[in-house]
Amino acid sequence: MPATPIHSKPKSWLWGTLTSIRLTVFLLLILAAVAVIGTVVPQNQPLNQYVRRFGEVWGELLWRGGFTRVYFSLWFLGPISLLAVNILACVVHGLPRAVKRALKPLTVEAALTLPERGRVTWPAGVDPQPLVSATLSRELGHCRQETFQDQEIYFLERGRCRPVGPYLIHVALLLILAGGLIGKFWGVDGRLAIDQGEAAGAFQVGPRVEKPLNFQVRLDKFQVSFYEPGGSPKEFRSDLTFIKDGREISRATCRVNAPVSFGGLTFYQSSYGSQATGPVRLRVQQGDLSQTVELPYRRPVDLAGGEGKVWLMQVDGNHQGYGPAVLIAFQAGSDHPMAFWIFQNRPGLAKSPYHPGLVKQPGVYSFTVESIPFGYFSVFQVKRDPGVGWVYAGFLLFLPGLYLAFFRPVERWALVLAQTPQGKWQGRLLGASPRRREEFAARQERLLMELQRGIPS
Repeated sequence: MPATPIHSKPKSWLWGTLTSIRLTVFLLLILAAVAVIGTVVPQNQPLNQYVRRFGEVWGELLWRGGFTRVYFSLWFLGPISLLAVNILACVVHGLPRAVKRALKPLTVEAALTLPERGRVTWPAGVDPQPLVSATLSRELGHCRQETFQDQEIYFLERGRCRPVGPYLIHVALLLILAGGLIGKFWGVDGRLAIDQGEAAGAFQVGPRVEKPLNFQVRLDKFQVSFYEPGGSPKEFRSDLTFIKDGREISRATCRVNAPVSFGGLTFYQSSYGSQATGPVRLRVQQGDLSQTVELPYRRPVDLAGGEGKVWLMQVDGNHQGYGPAVLIAFQAGSDHPMAFWIFQNRPGLAKSPYHPGLVKQPGVYSFTVESIPFGYFSVFQVKRDPGVGWVYAGFLLFLPGLYLAFFRPVERWALVLAQTPQGKWQGRLLGASPRRREEFAARQERLLMELQRGIPS
């Protein structure tokens, strides 16, 4: 009779696939590729930005394919969900057996089946048990001792809980993944910019969405200090007041790396900026002609002689460490406007907003800053992350899992003492360790040497 081929059951095949390390590697490679795309392609931008940068065909393809919001698309959520199922299947498959193995102590019968590593013989009339007990305690720790079939058995198992370690790491990864996804879909991440002395009742989420607050936050005072006049910022801080139902509830100071929490939201000091509080006064020189002009924000002002016009684009209290500066746009006749920064403390010099370094001012006009009335505004990152507790729990569970898996190797030792008919004592050292074999061999050699050293000559 011909042999009937045996086909694997669909359930067994599916379970084998879900618990396969190949599936894990495959999913990790997909996630790595998606992460590269999410890094190379700017995310959450309008369609025209992608068309302008990548062309009409590729820009449209990236937009419609979900690569412009890749971390919210199936390209990312599909593999990350499968990875979670893969890890969970491995935990369900292996953790019960690992726990059962960890709860099962080493028995005398099992200890006697360990491979023999060496023998030691003591002469008649010498009791080796005190030496054996002291040596094993010094090298291995506390050993159990039992009498079995007229033999004295000393045995010990180290790292019995090690098989649980990898599964603790698996569970920790599941908690971290769950926390990340919970924070991504149910958390809040926005931006709030407040002028000094003003109060805000909403913050911005995404490019165009405004999310209201059930309270108000007021910026009472903003302070920034520099390492030296015109140098880089040393510290900036915001004094905040939280107001609810018309009453001041709480006051706090928000600094970099010292966030403030209120109403279930956390406010992080993200950055700051400055803006004009009145017209900027410039002195404009063209040959022997000189005039002082006041520049309102984004309104063109004609220059003397009618050969050009200038308007104010931006104000910065300390632009890249060069001190107070204004970004102006200058247009001569019908030429294309040119934009450049000019500095209050460095007359005659300018800086392109697109290139580093200071240069001479372009054109036939020379601009000197007389006064820059400006005020600071503070920028906060506003967050609520309900998954952060899951992530912390995952990291806390990760540490014992890492210790058990990599720093607690399994070792089984036994020393069997039996008395011969001639009255001598014979000891057999048994032991096994699936990992760290060099360390195991060194400990075995020390044990045999210490035991033999105690034999009378």
